[in-house]
Amino acid sequence: MDMMKLFTALLIVQLFYGFGITATTYALPSAAQNHISGFSDIGDGLDLQTIGEDVEQSLESQTNIPVIDIGALVFYSGNILIDLILNFVLAIPSMITLLVHGLGQLINADARLMLDLKNFIGIFVTILYVLGVMQLLVGIRSGRSVA
Repeated sequence: MDMMKLFTALLIVQLFYGFGITATTYALPSAAQNHISGFSDIGDGLDLQTIGEDVEQSLESQTNIPVIDIGALVFYSGNILIDLILNFVLAIPSMITLLVHGLGQLINADARLMLDLKNFIGIFVTILYVLGVMQLLVGIRSGRSVA
């Protein structure tokens, strides 16, 4: 199996799993849900100075990731078609979720269910769109035909 097809299948399976867990949690009665209470012991020594230093250190380590450099190379490569395609990463899934929203308005579905369904469909289309763009970029960079 092609690695890109395997990666796509893995992402789609994870999406279905996440939607199933969300739907199951939503369907449980409130008495059966286990709520987590955090921050029982936050410790000593938390002040604005240490928090600020941690945030700066985290930001510096995130900007040194080579993936960001590769993304900047792709976005500023000078190929206006690729820039245009990548600018629509969230626009096309949003248009599809607008159609689902309109359908939900017509059938007067539960708001929480429609929110979960719109998120599921939006993420599904976004995954397929981003993987398609990745295949297009790899195809262009490797010299294959785009057709």
